[in-house]
Amino acid sequence: MEFRAITPADYESVRQFLSEAGWEHRVSDLEQFKTMMENTKRTVVAFEGSRVVGFARALCDEVSNGYISMVAVAPDRRGQGIGRALIQRLTSDGDTITWVLRAGHGSDEFWEKVGFRSSGVAMEKLRS
Repeated sequence: MEFRAITPADYESVRQFLSEAGWEHRVSDLEQFKTMMENTKRTVVAFEGSRVVGFARALCDEVSNGYISMVAVAPDRRGQGIGRALIQRLTSDGDTITWVLRAGHGSDEFWEKVGFRSSGVAMEKLRS
């Protein structure tokens, strides 16, 4: 398995993967997806041969704060350590950055396994 940052040549295969993984509402427009990737500070794509089996992205100031925005693993590859590897690579700067995220329903157990814990201090302004 290969893990690396996304490149423009990967955009369409990653976009298709994310669409199939339930993120279609965020990636259906190719131009918006390109803009999203160009404005993302950190990305990790997991490839099995030429097949995308995982993807994660984060926004980060590279000093103290990071936000994990998207994590997806192919349904047939879940539970095999790909998600953990994506998060480890995405947050590989040690303990200097505080990472936050909005966890999907039912994913708390995964996030706790990779070192996150629930916080009562976050606020959010939802998009319309």
